[in-house]
Amino acid sequence: MDTPKTILLVDDDKSFIESNKDLLEAYGYVVHYAYNGESGFKIAKNVHPDLIILDVMMTYDTEGFDFARKIREEPALSDNIKILLVSGITSVMKLKIKLKADGDWLPVDRIMEKPIDPAKLIEEVDNILSK
Repeated sequence: MDTPKTILLVDDDKSFIESNKDLLEAYGYVVHYAYNGESGFKIAKNVHPDLIILDVMMTYDTEGFDFARKIREEPALSDNIKILLVSGITSVMKLKIKLKADGDWLPVDRIMEKPIDPAKLIEEVDNILSK
């Protein structure tokens, strides 16, 4: 039997955490959560999740971007953890650009725009973790 995959949700929106924690657990994932990057980083170091689902705007507007870079700079975490960035920053900040993952400024594996359809989230999580 396969060991369940572990996911860390990092978002300051408690309802987002609660609903997605329940959803992911219903699909067999082990879920940890944090409401900001600082506590999320501590949890990531302790549990070494397979995937982090990460918001951008938390304690400050770019906290998620900074958190992703910090994870990638931490030798024990950098290669082992996938990051799915979920954010409404482009609509909230009325940005005319679309966020794109890259290796430096935005070192994440995938990006989804909020609000997120639960079925699409599960599909994306399954795709990321199956690779």
